[in-house]
This record gives sequence, structure tokens and C-alpha cells, in this order.
Amino acid sequence: MRVPFCLAFSCAVSACVLALLPGCSTLTETRAWKTTSGLYYTYVNRPVKLDLASAETLPEGESRLASRLMALDWQITELERTMEALGGMPDQNTADMLLRRFPWLSGVTVLDGDANVFASVPSIPLKQLDYTPLLTVPPKSSPRALRACAQDTPMGPEIILARPIMREAEPAGFLVVTFDFRSLLPYADAAGDIVARASDVTLWSGDRMYDETPLAEADWEEVLSRRSFGQIGEGDSAMVWIVRYLGGMPLVIAGPAR
Repeated sequence: MRVPFCLAFSCAVSACVLALLPGCSTLTETRAWKTTSGLYYTYVNRPVKLDLASAETLPEGESRLASRLMALDWQITELERTMEALGGMPDQNTADMLLRRFPWLSGVTVLDGDANVFASVPSIPLKQLDYTPLLTVPPKSSPRALRACAQDTPMGPEIILARPIMREAEPAGFLVVTFDFRSLLPYADAAGDIVARASDVTLWSGDRMYDETPLAEADWEEVLSRRSFGQIGEGDSAMVWIVRYLGGMPLVIAGPAR
């Protein structure tokens, strides 16, 4: 009788656990144990390794930008994880939880399969947004993955992040959260030095005008096809940049190179 793969895998993990119990020292010394434990720590429970030396070799500008964005990026990452972990149909409790956990959000909206608003909190948003770009699956993504876009409005730019609500293999609607990138600036150090841009929308230009920075001269579609970080410009105006993908949307954030 052939044992199903999932059952065999469970038995292998159970054997590893039993080998750690008192009285099993002879088992841990066998060649089989060494092979099994090697596979376990290679493919199942890989130990976390920190390269503490790498930070010392980063150029000053890149190191400074990374440290300034740590807390800000943590907020975005937690939002992504929370959205991905939600199951079933969202309700009022879902909206309340998201707004309470992430106070920098502008609102929470539920859309139908055609990106029409079904319900929202607040009921009348301050910014009028077009949700139809969410109907397009991002490149190299799946229909179930998070989707995002950025839009400019008379009241400032807004980022839209959506989780598809699936019915079988097709999205039957979307759970959407929106936020203004400027609401995240309290989580960043020296926010005046930071410039952020996504989907041809300037989200924040700091203490300068975006068009006056070397970033405005770049063909970002071409640049991002080759690199995920780098330096642009020369001399005192040079800037370092990194890209962070949010729902398949490239979010470029930059700061002074010096």
C-alpha cells in the first residue's frame, strides 16, 4: 500500500519531534537522523540568518534611506499580511478592525465584481476614486493576489489596495482599503528628504518639487525592468532610490545620496 505524500511528510516530522524526547539519544546518533534533520532544517524550518556585516558595506545614502523607511515599511507589510489573511465575506467588524489596527487608512470599501461600490466606511469618502483599474490582474500575478493602484485627486493622491473576494476561480468582488501616503510620514524619519512615486502619481515630494529632482528625468518603466534600487543624478542633487511592490504596483521611494 502506498502512503499518501502528505501522510508520509507528517510522519517524518513526527519522527523528528520524537527524536528530541528524553531516552531517544541513540536515535539521534544514527545516519538516518542526521539526514532527516538536515532535510528538515533545509526545506521545512530554515533557521533565520542575519548578515550583520552587510549593513557596513552599504553606501551612506542607501543605508540612511533604509533606516528611515523601516517603521513605514513595517506598517505597509502588516497591512498586506492582514488583508491576505482575511477570509470569507467582509462585514462591519472587518472594516472596524482594519481602521482600528491601521489608523492611517482613509477608509474601507467593498466592491462588486464590476468594481462598483457596494458598501464603504465612511459612507461618503472625501476623495472620489475610480476602482476599475482593480479589474486588471497585475503582471506575473494570480487572480487571488492583492492588487493596487494610485490616483491623483483634487484633495491629493491616494493609494488603493484590494483583496479579491473569490467565488470558485473568479473574483466576485473586492475588499478595498485606501490611504494617503502622507498619512504614513509620521512613521518615517526626516520625511522632508523622502520622495515617493507610484503609477505616474507623485505621492510625496518632501521639501522639494518632484519635477526638479533627477527622478523626473527617468523612464521608470524601463529602469524598473532592470533594477530594484540604484542612484540617479550627480553631485549634490544625486538621489538613491529603491522600489517596493505593493499589490503588483511599483512604489519608488528615494532620498538624498549624500
